[in-house]
Amino acid sequence: MMWRFGTACMLAAVFAVTVACTKKSAADQVVVEIPAGFSGNFVLDMGVRDAAPLPRQADSYLLVVPRDGKAQTSTLLNNAQVTFKNSSDGQVWGLSERVFRTGDGISIGGKIEFFVGTKKDFDAEQQKKNKSGGFLGAESAAAA
Repeated sequence: MMWRFGTACMLAAVFAVTVACTKKSAADQVVVEIPAGFSGNFVLDMGVRDAAPLPRQADSYLLVVPRDGKAQTSTLLNNAQVTFKNSSDGQVWGLSERVFRTGDGISIGGKIEFFVGTKKDFDAEQQKKNKSGGFLGAESAAAA
């Protein structure tokens, strides 16, 4: 009887550890504010040593797009869920998120990229980038 109880407890513990280890972590929430009048490419380099971390606003990171379309942060976002606050006249196209890892899976950097503008402008930019290995998709991201 005691043996069965011990076995049942051991199996329950193994099951609990297995479930805890396989549970996916919640995605990082990122709110991207696009200022009025901004159009063109945006690139965020993540995991940059000596760069400032992204500020937090409630449960999300806040990223304000600078006029030059380039930003760096020491924050490294894995599997980010991006929401746009678009004050610009254009739509958001070609959202790309990449995390760079070492051979043993340790995250060491990454990029978030997108384009703001018309579909025609995005397609023209795609043609330029395809020749140099840039953006891949033509999906439109939802802009709030």
